Amino acid sequence: MARVDYIEVSRLSLDLKNFRTTPQTSEENAVRAMISIHPDRFYAILESIIEDGYMPTENIIVLRNGPILTVMEGNRRIAALKLILGLIPLSALDVPKNIVKKIDEVSLAWKSDNSTVPCNVYELSEASQVDKIVNRTHGKGEKASRAPWPSVATARHNRDVNRRSELGLDLLEKYLKYGNNISSEQSARWSGDYGVTILDEALAKLYSRLGFKSIAALVDEYPSDKKLKEILDKMMLEIGLKKLSFKKIRDANKDFAINYGVSPIPSTVPDSTGTTSESSSGTGTGRATESGSPGTANPSSSNTSTGSPSTPPPVTNPTGTSSSSGASPATPSTSSSNPVANAINDPRNVAEMLNRFTPRGNNRQKVVTLRNEMKTLDIKKNPIAFCFLLRSMFEISAKAYCKDHSIQTKKAGGEDKKIAALLLEISKHMVDQTPAPDKRAKEQELHGATAEITKPTGLLSVTSMNQLIHSTTFSISPPDISTLFYVIYPLLEAMNN
Repeated sequence: MARVDYIEVSRLSLDLKNFRTTPQTSEENAVRAMISIHPDRFYAILESIIEDGYMPTENIIVLRNGPILTVMEGNRRIAALKLILGLIPLSALDVPKNIVKKIDEVSLAWKSDNSTVPCNVYELSEASQVDKIVNRTHGKGEKASRAPWPSVATARHNRDVNRRSELGLDLLEKYLKYGNNISSEQSARWSGDYGVTILDEALAKLYSRLGFKSIAALVDEYPSDKKLKEILDKMMLEIGLKKLSFKKIRDANKDFAINYGVSPIPSTVPDSTGTTSESSSGTGTGRATESGSPGTANPSSSNTSTGSPSTPPPVTNPTGTSSSSGASPATPSTSSSNPVANAINDPRNVAEMLNRFTPRGNNRQKVVTLRNEMKTLDIKKNPIAFCFLLRSMFEISAKAYCKDHSIQTKKAGGEDKKIAALLLEISKHMVDQTPAPDKRAKEQELHGATAEITKPTGLLSVTSMNQLIHSTTFSISPPDISTLFYVIYPLLEAMNN
């Protein structure tokens, strides 16, 4: 149970592992990072405190570890007070002159009245309770109000506290350290305010085109792979500058990746024997198929044992196993023993995966029915209908999986859990049930699916589904649906095996 106490500001320590920023080495650096991320918000809080005094409308949340009192909620307010009270020098922080003037004019009486603040003090044994408090939704409103967590802070909390994979964040933190096209000011600001969800989506569309089996494999190669680093540095800079957005990534008429030196998506063309082969132009990262054609590798890097240099490797599903089954009705026939590979944004790739998808277990009858209906749809002609069926398939699959494994689908009050939260719980359960040596691989396998489905801007999110129903302009392009299906398929398959 928390103890409410008035504590001197000088005794409080700023949280150097605040999720809003990268870990800091000193309070001075922590304050500098806070200011760099949102200077207008920080100085609005500071000026408000000077003008009105510290308003104890909400207690500071403090975690006690022996003599150390760490601020877990309220770091910006305490940082502002430390600057005003002279506990952190202004000279090293490049504070604007008008702010310095206001601080210099603060009276000794004001400092005496505001040298202590009300705190809810929790013991170290209550750290989990503190984390629940910190995880609450931050308020919205004026600049001086509590700022909502940006996607970077959310991802960092998910990785560091919930122990879940956040590959986009891992790559971003490498870029902030090793990127050679970024300024120190940008690095400080983007450590806490960056479109990491945009980066996640871009990586989901790029990794196989760059010859990697998974996003994790791509992240592991950065920054040692010089060509890969060149591509990603340019892309991540433009995400930070807000030049690359979800809209551009999802534009069906323009391939965003070409701007960063990635080869165009191969197009299927007939050859002189009547079979099909893939052609492309441009260069990739130097990773090639066995034929030596750069930049056109599919997610599998296994060798093909037959076929001429123009014969592509077999289709590989998201779990990394090659398909040896015959081509689906939507896939061109071939005289080779290996089926022709399709790009991940090609609807024929979806047809291949649906043909392989065989739900198993109890209560999967409706999943089979939905699969059969989806197989009859042409994504190019029925994109919205396909999305509705796909979303329904995920909800039914999730409920069936929960019934199999005694996972509650309702909250304590009887209200149904949101599908995004339920899928995260299912994903965690799958990882927890995986033997220790394989946990990391399982987590990586499911990362793309859970990241896509649970983010508010995801194409299968509740918001997007509502927009499909109610908006007169919102729609989804067939190539985006195909790429989306490729990313989320591992979770769908895992729930039905």
